[in-house]
Amino acid sequence: MDIQLDCLPCFVQQTLSVLRRVEASEEDKERILRQVLAELSRIDLAQPPPALAQRIHADIRRLCGITDPFAEAKRHDQQLALRLLPQLQQQVDQAAEPLRAAVQLAIAGNSLDHGVYHNLTPEKALAQLQQALNLEIVGDLAHFAAELARARRILFLGDNAGEVVLDTLLLRLLPRERLTYVVRGGPILNDAGLAEAREAGIADLVAELIDNGDDAPGTLLSRCRPQLRQRFAEADLIIAKGQGNYETLNEQAGNIFFLLRAKCPVVAQLIGCPVGTALLHHRPLPQRP
Repeated sequence: MDIQLDCLPCFVQQTLSVLRRVEASEEDKERILRQVLAELSRIDLAQPPPALAQRIHADIRRLCGITDPFAEAKRHDQQLALRLLPQLQQQVDQAAEPLRAAVQLAIAGNSLDHGVYHNLTPEKALAQLQQALNLEIVGDLAHFAAELARARRILFLGDNAGEVVLDTLLLRLLPRERLTYVVRGGPILNDAGLAEAREAGIADLVAELIDNGDDAPGTLLSRCRPQLRQRFAEADLIIAKGQGNYETLNEQAGNIFFLLRAKCPVVAQLIGCPVGTALLHHRPLPQRP
């Protein structure tokens, strides 16, 4: 997916969201914002939005002298999700269709997204998550279940902190020995890294837990570590969580199911659904040679 003109205001809002989280003078914040605006005036639109977000956020972190502006937000989201997990696990255990319930809850976790929902306080995060828990899935669950049964190697691309906790509800229903779970290789927005995945207990639910070696808020395969590219090439089934993974992989050949909420008009229009839809989206694409 290429950057659309309607993506540009979102980059400005993301910049403001980061600047509200850091200690810097108003003069320095204005200087940083002006640099981002200058960058946006020169960008190549023929790239996925996460590629530009990676560059902008790297510049902001460098100029502010802070490694992870969203560290506190990630901690709050993890605590929120871990607090809700026992109740949500009970929902899955008691559901008439446990797989449907687990997929629904895993997609609901995609609401914990500080890259789209700016100024997402713990209270607002809880409200977003509670609202999302009631959304019906749009997608072919039977097809997904059939592909899960067939797949010998499953690659699961995680997304945000807090969200990875809810992913465990789905991971518990999948064959552990066939699973590789992947997180980001460095701090970016509130995306999860190895620390958050381990805190969620994912290491005990999969055969392999790795980071992708890159800090884009998506999966830019050419920038990822060789280990991830190899796992991607070998996978019979890829489960990709969140808009960033959709924006970077929606034209990538392979058996990919995207689990996400369509949280912005650009992505919703591209997929062909209303904003806010909970999606189990499989786009038929040519298989790898």
